[in-house]
Amino acid sequence: MALLAAAGTMLVIAAAPASAATRHVRITWGINQRYWDQFRAKVTYAHGVRVYYDKTDDIPVSWPLFPQSPWATLSLRPSRGALLSGRLDRAIRRLVRSAPPHSQLTIDHENIDGGGKANPLRYPPSIHNAVSFVRMQRHMERLCKGTNVRFGVLAIGPVSGPAEKWIYGGDDWFGYDIYDNKLYWNRDGTLNERKLWGRLSGDLAAFRRISGRRHPFITIGETNSPRDGHRANWFGYIARWFDTHNGDTPARVLTYWTPGGRLSGAWPPSRPVVRRLRYLSALYRGI
Repeated sequence: MALLAAAGTMLVIAAAPASAATRHVRITWGINQRYWDQFRAKVTYAHGVRVYYDKTDDIPVSWPLFPQSPWATLSLRPSRGALLSGRLDRAIRRLVRSAPPHSQLTIDHENIDGGGKANPLRYPPSIHNAVSFVRMQRHMERLCKGTNVRFGVLAIGPVSGPAEKWIYGGDDWFGYDIYDNKLYWNRDGTLNERKLWGRLSGDLAAFRRISGRRHPFITIGETNSPRDGHRANWFGYIARWFDTHNGDTPARVLTYWTPGGRLSGAWPPSRPVVRRLRYLSALYRGI
């Protein structure tokens, strides 16, 4: 381990991954759209951006474009009735046909919470139920076929167990939002890599059961830690998990930042965290 001084304290940073000469899985590192320009300026090989359209049935005319042409993961919130009746088909097809390669699309993110008990974004009962949500995913998959867009879902909470019935096995990719919390800590408040890896491995096992694929594509749509002293290790542990699990399948890891965020914070974080993200973006830019 290495010790780095920051703001008058000593941060314990887990040892960096193996030499850059070693083969590594490709991880597309990114951030929410608010900070894309600033993030890309500091995190050299970052190439992913998360975009939100949070108004119900708000379908943009064309795929959003950004400087440096990042690969976008776009979130929509279609209502069940408008989507399944076909009223949104024309608008969604127009949108996905305008998308560049490596584009991802999801709907009603964080609707899948593990057991269906929590509903943090307050989706209506017409959406927040397994039967309707699987039907909506099937419909979206059909609309995306033959385009540059790959469709998937983003859950919260562990995916294994009751949540598995909320996910359509034919989705192109599978994902979740995950934030550092006490579930992944040692007694002294430091991060426990084994606990975090256990959660990630459990979700991988669930995605394998759902899809029937040995190596499903996984996207982390939002991730961060509320503790700056945890962040370098948090991102490093996630990177090493992807590098040692799920074969050589690429992955997408999108960090999330917001001023005063209970689970995150404003960009930029401390210099050690920026350095670690820059290092990880270079090390995992491809095999």
